[in-house]
Amino acid sequence: MTAVTPATPATTAVPSLGRRVLALMGPMVVASVMGQAIAQTDLWVISTLGEQAVAAAAVPQRLLLLDSITAMAMGPVVGLSVAGAVTAHARRRAVQGGLVGATAAGLLIAAIGLAVLPYLVNTLVAAPGIRDNTQSALLWLLIATPVRLAQFVGAMALFALRRSRPLLALYAVAVVANAALDWFFVHGVGLGFAGAYAATSVIAALECVVTVWLLRDHLSLALRLRDSARWLRQVARSMITEWGHMLSVIGFELILVLALTLDASWTDRLAAFSAGAVLTATLHIPITALVNATGMVCKGEPPSAREWRNLRGGVLAVSAAVCVLVATAAWTVLPGLYDLHGTAATWFTWLMAAQAVAFPFRLLAATAEGRHKAADRFGVVLRLRLLQEFGIALPVFLVGLLTDNGILAWSGIALGCAVNHWLLHRRTPTRLPAAPAPPVAAPSRDA
Repeated sequence: MTAVTPATPATTAVPSLGRRVLALMGPMVVASVMGQAIAQTDLWVISTLGEQAVAAAAVPQRLLLLDSITAMAMGPVVGLSVAGAVTAHARRRAVQGGLVGATAAGLLIAAIGLAVLPYLVNTLVAAPGIRDNTQSALLWLLIATPVRLAQFVGAMALFALRRSRPLLALYAVAVVANAALDWFFVHGVGLGFAGAYAATSVIAALECVVTVWLLRDHLSLALRLRDSARWLRQVARSMITEWGHMLSVIGFELILVLALTLDASWTDRLAAFSAGAVLTATLHIPITALVNATGMVCKGEPPSAREWRNLRGGVLAVSAAVCVLVATAAWTVLPGLYDLHGTAATWFTWLMAAQAVAFPFRLLAATAEGRHKAADRFGVVLRLRLLQEFGIALPVFLVGLLTDNGILAWSGIALGCAVNHWLLHRRTPTRLPAAPAPPVAAPSRDA
């Protein structure tokens, strides 16, 4: 008899760590860009109403920072929970708990906002036209807060489930529909300034309905509110820590703006920061996506040390190219793009040069930050971010501002990012929390 050789099992090639991160990161970047497109379309349609309407558009979003911070705090935690779930029941509980928590938080923010913000607007806004426009916009934005938060959390769950294609198609349709509804509500129906926010709120509601429908297989069983509440209690600490993390990022920029408004002679420096903030927000899109994507990948099988070296090498190469591009543009075309001259152009140039130098450190830190969050070490990320923003960047900025030294003022940004990256990398966890062990099968009686 001839011996029968056992068939070797077919092996499937595992994508590299870089490809797995890009597969998650790419859709998040595209979604963020589409969100920015909706905001820019709103502003463009509002600009057809005059300069006062454009000025009023800056107020509502600044007063609803609590909305944005809560969304950015809950979304990544839900995404990591879904990506790291071992069983289908755990995934279903994370999705349902995230949607319930986001809706409840949205209702709470809306209730507080409707009660407090009208009085706050009357106190802070002096111009009657801007005050009336702000109040009408806030009414629409607050009504839509629960669906906006639920949609964002649902989107992060879909990203974690690797089901981003239908979501991106939804966002593409939303960009076009929002542009049409903006024009229809502002000029067709005659709602004026409030029409742009009415259109955005309608689009947010439709996006929420479709997102929940895309998650219908995770909502098929009867929703147990007690089970969702138990899950929310388990992740509450991570969410609160992430909420503080996002507040520190926005708080740093808010303190800078308030400091620059203290002296009328610093108006040109405020103009430089205002123009630079727009470009900086664009640079932050891939950074945020890389943090979330890295964390989701780490929730699965931990990558090897070689895979991490290859990923960081690719990140360094890309970020270095962006650094050179941004720095070159800052010294050539960017000041003219925003019609900045004299001191404003000088401070703007040094700001963007500092952001260019800081970008590789930010992007490399994002990979380490994702690993920390995957290991549920949100507190480490928060403490180091506070050191970066308030322990280094802010004091250096104030010294540079008082000594009228733009190079010194903005150098703290790059220095803070470098220190944050170094400390994050030194404290990177070598192993992630172990997944629950599968049940051990009872020994067979036939053995």
